[in-house]
Amino acid sequence: MMDINTLLTLDLAEYTTALEALADQMMLEEPRDIDYMCRRKLDTGREFAVWNFTVGYCMNAADALSLLRAQANENANDGTADLATINNSAARLCDWFSGAFDVTGKMDDTTAILAHSRDLYAQVETHEQFAALTRATERYLVQLQFWVDRQIPWPAISDLVHGYRLRTESGETR
Repeated sequence: MMDINTLLTLDLAEYTTALEALADQMMLEEPRDIDYMCRRKLDTGREFAVWNFTVGYCMNAADALSLLRAQANENANDGTADLATINNSAARLCDWFSGAFDVTGKMDDTTAILAHSRDLYAQVETHEQFAALTRATERYLVQLQFWVDRQIPWPAISDLVHGYRLRTESGETR
């Protein structure tokens, strides 16, 4: 997995390319933040809410960034999307979610990545740069969501919520 400290030293263009590569790498390799969360769960023994909130943070942040990226892409041709406004909006989203991942999930790498994306929005000068940075950040969050979701014990939750545990040993429902 790419060294996060190296990633955080890159300029806008290099960072965007490297973050896309990291998202690609995360298709096959579990990010370090998942190990952090698993160890934290072992320490406290009661972390379902943290996992659940973290899935929501990944989903909501990626969706909001996707909408801003779509706005930039739709309006880039006729120049109606105010770049300063969408840069500020994306930076504020990254700032808020960076704090959320830090406080709730203690996900050090994700916190740092979102904070760096936030800082780099100040350097964005074109709709294309905006779309590239936003897409890279969005893809990272989508891949992270996959790994977080894999940790949630969905069969056990379904048993509790839907009463599947009431099945007989033969598998028939009572």
